[in-house]
Amino acid sequence: MFTERIEGTTHIVVPQQHLTRSMFYNPRMELCRDIDVACLAAFIASAPSQSLRYVDALAGTGARGVRVAHEAGRLDVTINDHSTPAFELINRNIQVNGVENVATASHENANGLLHRKHYDIVDLDPFGSPVPYLDAACQSVKKLLLVTATDTAPLCGAHTGGLRNYGARPLNTEYHAEMGTRVLLGTVTRELARHDKAVKPLLSYAAAHFIRLIIQIERGAKKADTAVSRLGFIAHCFSCGHRVAFPCRDLLDLNVPDRCEICGHKLQIAGPLYSYTIKEPAFCERVHRELANRALGQQRDAMTILHTSIHELDIPFFFEHHALCKTLKIPPPTLTALIDELREHGFAASRTIFAATGIKTDARIDELLRILKQL
Repeated sequence: MFTERIEGTTHIVVPQQHLTRSMFYNPRMELCRDIDVACLAAFIASAPSQSLRYVDALAGTGARGVRVAHEAGRLDVTINDHSTPAFELINRNIQVNGVENVATASHENANGLLHRKHYDIVDLDPFGSPVPYLDAACQSVKKLLLVTATDTAPLCGAHTGGLRNYGARPLNTEYHAEMGTRVLLGTVTRELARHDKAVKPLLSYAAAHFIRLIIQIERGAKKADTAVSRLGFIAHCFSCGHRVAFPCRDLLDLNVPDRCEICGHKLQIAGPLYSYTIKEPAFCERVHRELANRALGQQRDAMTILHTSIHELDIPFFFEHHALCKTLKIPPPTLTALIDELREHGFAASRTIFAATGIKTDARIDELLRILKQL
């Protein structure tokens, strides 16, 4: 019925059937857990010497929380799940790894626990949307909030539900993974602001089946207002591919043109979403160093995400390099060659964590196409 896996330096007992009614373990989330351990270790290293209280509120088998207790460092860890079989397995995993002195299993409803207790670090990793738990998490958290969403279809505009679930309209574009990440971050920003708390994004990324946010919490109504002012909209032309971001100064008066300045077709509007920087480069550098010094199953992919994030431009969308070349009916040059050529022409350009063949640049699409033709 059970089997043992090793992630990092932690031994995890999991059901042989990974998904059951009462216990959940997703082996594809090992990359996320590897990055989490490094993020928490980096955050703890910059914090005062006291132990911080961490809760994995929706723990399933406890893989994430036990890894945090075993690998991250100076934390007082609570690993919670409402399911009785999951609670029993969490206790077993705590004992297998000998972390009884720092980790405690909890058997409560996640919202009830978070409404009742305050934690320095709150980790939400639900199966599906985090929205049902956001209010409680935002009330509870004091220093660091980690949020996962696996309902990427409504977040990225592939299915309906973005407005209903997240209070925003996403568009199904080639940069949909980043759009979904920024829609989720915008939702968390608004929810925290209700509690006079503000987001300071440390790391935000998306993989094939999930979106993950690492957010430092700042307190105060003024900071919360400033964070909300960083919401914005993206206008996208599905005719020529032009796109442009607009700040959200007034939800009732967006002052966004309804026609594309390049081709004249009607623009589609996405948002509200978080339009400012979604990572802190200095923090990402510390996490990158942590990853380099650890034995991790997904070390290479994790380090690539962090390295790219450090150097990524703070532009809320990107262009898909191969799609542009297909439009022009030309063989794609290397991404490095295109980035170098854009910089030679005075534009900023970088890779993006959201797509292996994505490029961020402040060049408009007509300028980008003109440069591509010359390569």
